[in-house]
Amino acid sequence: PLETPVRYALTLFFLMQFALYKDDVLPILLKAWPLFVLPIFGMASIFWAPSMSLAMRSGFLFLLSPLIITVIIARLNVSIVLRCMFFACAIGVILSAKYYGNMHAGGPFPHKNYFAQQMLFAALISFATLLNERRARWVRLLAGPIFLMALVFLLRALSATALVFAVVGVSGLFVVRYLWVGFGRVRHLRTVIFLMCFAAILLGLMYVLNQPDGDYLNKFLGLVGKDATFTGRTHIWAAGEVAAAEHPWFGVGLEGFWQYGNGAAQSINENDFKPAGTKLSFHNAYLEVQVHLGYIGLALYILMWVWCGYRLFKQWFEDSSLEASALLLFGMIVFVSTFTESSGWSTFNTPLNLLYLGVVAGFSPIVKRYVGQVPVRINT
Repeated sequence: PLETPVRYALTLFFLMQFALYKDDVLPILLKAWPLFVLPIFGMASIFWAPSMSLAMRSGFLFLLSPLIITVIIARLNVSIVLRCMFFACAIGVILSAKYYGNMHAGGPFPHKNYFAQQMLFAALISFATLLNERRARWVRLLAGPIFLMALVFLLRALSATALVFAVVGVSGLFVVRYLWVGFGRVRHLRTVIFLMCFAAILLGLMYVLNQPDGDYLNKFLGLVGKDATFTGRTHIWAAGEVAAAEHPWFGVGLEGFWQYGNGAAQSINENDFKPAGTKLSFHNAYLEVQVHLGYIGLALYILMWVWCGYRLFKQWFEDSSLEASALLLFGMIVFVSTFTESSGWSTFNTPLNLLYLGVVAGFSPIVKRYVGQVPVRINT
């Protein structure tokens, strides 16, 4: 109960920062406009949503999520922000320790998927901190045990999807730190390696597509402990498609579906063995947007992801440091998760914070940029 007033106080603080330093924040807002188009359209859904007050509140939160990250990046270097996020992850991991016996049910969170998601990004941020030589020694020493604790807690959560992301993420950070950064010292070697990897992926896809009886999808799902229904997600997706077809262009409005008085939502709860009134999700960010904001909202959401991908790769090619590579990796994990989770279209969660941070990091006025060489005269 005490968290809500604290959150309102923090929100007020960031709005004050926005007012005080608007000259620094506004240029970043204009450059990052694709992050705000969909929230603004969602705010406009108050005119057709079942509850104007709920839609207004939700739209305000959707608008604040990228706005606060923009304010932060206008005031702090991205390296400092990642360090702060590491300390937040460390606190979260330490506080979760007392729920060790209940982690398979979510621990301090209402569901194991939420808990596994937090431990996943806590592990990745801690591992990136551990590999970062620019961090102070005591910070890196702290990152080691936090990384191991987060991995153990992730295993206790019994989330196969998060575990796969953890393996891919840790491997990617390790490769970037000990191979990719070193390859930058050889002219054009990174470009050659990138093209070779891209060619290998195309060859692999050609092989898989030419094996119609291979059933690779079901084999992979079996390895990660899933089935063809993605643990019942396909049934919810089918119900979501029906709901989206009823209001195709504008949707039902923000907070217009997962309500107690909505018969379709309660039918999903009943079929998913959830109590009536439970606020679920479609486990698919695109379907979530389509149901609530229709085809127009879905087009704006896809536009946002196209722009985010462009920004992340552009910054990575310009600066292939460990931090830029980590932000690219975090963004890719969030993108892949949008097909099986709804956290990619939500407010104030760790994956979205990292995504927004990655795409606006290059707009920060507090960065070192190469301007040119300065002539120096040495008198001996």
